[in-house]
Amino acid sequence: MDRINIIAQHLLVNDVAAGDVPTTSLLSVQLQVDSVEIQKLKTLLDTPKYTEFKDRVRTFIQNNPLFHGSVSGISSAEYKQRVLLQLKSLATSGLFNITDIRDNPEKTCAFIEVISEFNNNINTKFAVHYSLFGGTILLLGTERHEIYLPKADCLDIVGCFSMTEIGHGSNVRSLETTATYCPKAGGFIIHSPTPTSQKFWIGGAGLHAHYTTVFARLILGGKDHGVHAFVVPIRDQLNRVLPGVTIKDCGPKMGLNGIDNGQLAFDNVFIPRENLLNKYADVTPDGKYKSDIKPQSIFTSQMAALVNGRLYVCKSTVGVVKTCLTIATRYSHIRKQFGPPNSNGELPLITLSSQQKRLMVPIATTITMDLFTIDLAKKLANAKISHASHAHCAGIKAVFSWHLLRSIQQARESCGGQGYRMENRIAEFRCDSDIFVTYEGDNTVLMQQVAKYAMTLKPISIDRVVLGSKADLFNLVKLQQLFRLREQLRVDELKELIAKGGKDKFAAFNNVIPWAVATGYAHMHSVILDNAIHYINGNSIKPLPQMVLLDTLSKIEEDLGWFLSQSLISTDVAKQIPFVVMELCKNLSDHSLDIIKSFDIPAVCLPEPSLISDLIN
Repeated sequence: MDRINIIAQHLLVNDVAAGDVPTTSLLSVQLQVDSVEIQKLKTLLDTPKYTEFKDRVRTFIQNNPLFHGSVSGISSAEYKQRVLLQLKSLATSGLFNITDIRDNPEKTCAFIEVISEFNNNINTKFAVHYSLFGGTILLLGTERHEIYLPKADCLDIVGCFSMTEIGHGSNVRSLETTATYCPKAGGFIIHSPTPTSQKFWIGGAGLHAHYTTVFARLILGGKDHGVHAFVVPIRDQLNRVLPGVTIKDCGPKMGLNGIDNGQLAFDNVFIPRENLLNKYADVTPDGKYKSDIKPQSIFTSQMAALVNGRLYVCKSTVGVVKTCLTIATRYSHIRKQFGPPNSNGELPLITLSSQQKRLMVPIATTITMDLFTIDLAKKLANAKISHASHAHCAGIKAVFSWHLLRSIQQARESCGGQGYRMENRIAEFRCDSDIFVTYEGDNTVLMQQVAKYAMTLKPISIDRVVLGSKADLFNLVKLQQLFRLREQLRVDELKELIAKGGKDKFAAFNNVIPWAVATGYAHMHSVILDNAIHYINGNSIKPLPQMVLLDTLSKIEEDLGWFLSQSLISTDVAKQIPFVVMELCKNLSDHSLDIIKSFDIPAVCLPEPSLISDLIN
């Protein structure tokens, strides 16, 4: 207990005004919900700056014939061709420019969220070509690489992104593909020296891509300068595979079967020297390696430049979860089941307490975390990427994609057998979304990055907080302090465990990864709540305070054993939490149709009315 009291005197600084804790009575939340300000909530989630733009994207996919028609039962070949045509229609829509990936992350986030509400396949195809291929050229290249941009923008050429290998995924530093400079020829030889060095899961490579960005070890005069990025042609304009390149399809997958994932092997493929993406390092014609930054910083600079991609993946999950929860909520208001004894009537599913909790908790969490993605996009747009933003892009991608899978399952169960039917969209989204937890970074690895970042932060002073009365459960300031204290306790415990692990710090950390993940969660929950409270202070939008409170109390309920073990919540208050959560779920469920209207999901993204026996109208 003495240790807890000592640690409780300080808290971690975070990236959302950590020391600026609001203390106004406005943050004592009432459980009652009298109405929903639909348009204001929609504008908040769309952001005032981009709500009109998102409406134009919604109108485009709603009115475009290529975005109509079921994909259930069609062949993978037909599906892949349809997705390519959809991508071409987006390329010529005038809604988006490839340079937005670099210059306008807020607009990119808005665009990705809306198209992901429709389908993960077109969203993934878009992300691979524009964000990954286009993004590497924009963010790792220089003026000499701008020749690719106009053709890529209008899809005269299709690109992909070759980082992952059979033998290496998250450990990018250890990639095996080589790029050996040949001074006489004036270029690089791209080669796959081992079976495990073959690029794998490369979206777009299977059928359509003409170029790929290859991450390979730069070899110069026998010296390995580490992983760099190179533009490598793999097909000509007639779609014929180029000499030295071997491409295989990755085969049927759990989902995303509208994406042509490919396996790539290179057999001494020559590319010009200029194809090295040289923002951070270059090779002169006579074979000299040069860079203005320290050698150990080149790799991290390249990876940091691509961090926006994790936020774009996160916005993809936002669109999917909003669509699935919209479908399940509408269904729950119309589908009836059981009724009071001695009554011939039945009640809508939404009147069941189990259904209310299944849906309202994930809706509340979605809104609360989405506000964090909005704030993070602004940070990426307005400043050089900070260490905090880098860590938070990793963390929000992890926690949101895990939340997505849980929410899809809740939505699917909420619809009973109808949720299992592919035509009703939730099952399709479930299959297509599982990949989110491992691509653009394995979630468990990303959470370790968050934990390592949290351990670097300086503590600030704060009094120890204990939830000792039921009234404390309605006080967001006190809950905010509780989350910050949990973060500090988790950080302190992790540091202590690593220190006890001995001199081998690598082994010591590997032995405590579960604690690191818990620390990452604690940090992300803390900064997400900080951000939500700032939104509540600046916006009296109904019912945002109740949504944030429900999300916060649900997180405490999930980790209740830990809070009790640390004596941070009294036993009597702990017993009250499930009842307060349920009261919030009930009160919000009465207005749930209005809440999901703020998501403004286009009709084309939802099941046809007849597909659920005319229950969804």
